[in-house]
Amino acid sequence: MLMSAEVTRTQVRDAGHRLFVANGYAATSMAAVAADLGVSEETVHTHYPSKAALYRDALNTAIAGRPAETPPAPVSDRADATALLTPLRANDIIETTAAGAAALLGRAGALIMVGIQSSGADPEMMAVAHEGEAAQRATLGTIAKALVDTGSVRPDFSTSEVADIIVGLCSPHLHHLLGWPEDRYRYWLTSTLCASLLR
Repeated sequence: MLMSAEVTRTQVRDAGHRLFVANGYAATSMAAVAADLGVSEETVHTHYPSKAALYRDALNTAIAGRPAETPPAPVSDRADATALLTPLRANDIIETTAAGAAALLGRAGALIMVGIQSSGADPEMMAVAHEGEAAQRATLGTIAKALVDTGSVRPDFSTSEVADIIVGLCSPHLHHLLGWPEDRYRYWLTSTLCASLLR
């Protein structure tokens, strides 16, 4: 099939996401994405110069829950961020964190694992995996500090240790191993964080 007006960047990105998850990063070529859409490989390259660029955009879109080119909402306007920026009880912070982690991993967890699993053999994927881990640790480190600041965390845990626990329990590896539906994972994560961290 020749290129048509309906073959858009969104369709290419969605096909890449689907094939990366189904077949893995190494086994998914730009030619395979083109074949999946019934277009020429040149059409795919028009939107993404490389497979790594396609993976990054698919991943960033899944993580954000919106196309990467869409301007992000100001932090103060985002419901999840607003909830964490307001003075809350420790339980509220944990519930909000668990809900956010469950939703994010539900959208992007499988694709994140594709990058992690291919990072040992591909330097570009290793860079993506390291960037993702650093971003997650920075975000959850901020949440750990807010949690400790409530005064409800067990005194035998430092802020750094609280962050370590949250990062570990919210990791895509554990989410992948459990393989639970989003609601089940969110409930488990909430109760486990509360039981592990709070007085």
